[in-house]
Order: sequence, then C-alpha cells, then structure tokens
Amino acid sequence: MRFLAWHVDYVTATPTEKGRSQIIESAALIHAENTILVFASFEKSDENQEETIIDRSVNEISSIAVQLNVTSIVLNPFAHLFAEQSSPETAKRMLDLLYNALLKKGFNVQKMAFGMFYELELRTKGHRLSRIARRIN
Repeated sequence: MRFLAWHVDYVTATPTEKGRSQIIESAALIHAENTILVFASFEKSDENQEETIIDRSVNEISSIAVQLNVTSIVLNPFAHLFAEQSSPETAKRMLDLLYNALLKKGFNVQKMAFGMFYELELRTKGHRLSRIARRIN
C-alpha cells in the first residue's frame, strides 16, 4: 500500500462522474475540517497480506494523527501512485477494512466512494508534517 496524507484545514469533495472501474459505489458530498486527507493506493503485493498491511497502515495513520492532534480522517481511493495496482475488488475490500479499523480506533472517518471522481476543494496546512508519503509493506 502507498498513501499520501495531507493535513488540511478543510476538504470538500463533490462527486462528479463515474470512473473506469468495474466497481462503482454510490457517492455523496464529503466535508471535513482539520482532517487528514489520505490518498490510498493498494498494490498487487498487498493481496497476500491484507491483514498485515491494514494493521501497519492503521498504526502509521494513527501515529500521524496523534502527532497532529487530529481525530478526523478522509479516505480517498487513489490508484495513481505509480505501483502495480491490486485488483479493484481487493482495493475496495482493503479500503473498507482500513475505514473500519480506523473507526474502531476512535477516529471520525469518511470515505470517498470507490470508482468515482470528485471535485476537491481544500486548504492544506503548511507545516513540516502537512504532506507525508508512505509505503506500507
């Protein structure tokens, strides 16, 4: 798994159109303030170790959130992080697992719909931890 995490003052995500994925979830407007916007991409190599990848991802995202004193997380399925992508079915399942695991950790989590494009309006913070990239394996 690879992810980009942006600490933002706010993000508003408005669904615009369906993507090319075979899996399309129903989409709704998302708005969050003082949140971490996570662009998450799942890789072929994740498919044999889903539980481990999710546990490590939750730990890393939680660590970032604690450092930033943030309780809100927005997950954005983002298959554009230059890796060998997992199947859409695996990516959706893992995104759902990540969502549920973060909820269980006590975060306020929102998830953009899988297979949809969004118009994003956001304002990023400008500190040293405001933009973080990670690869979890």
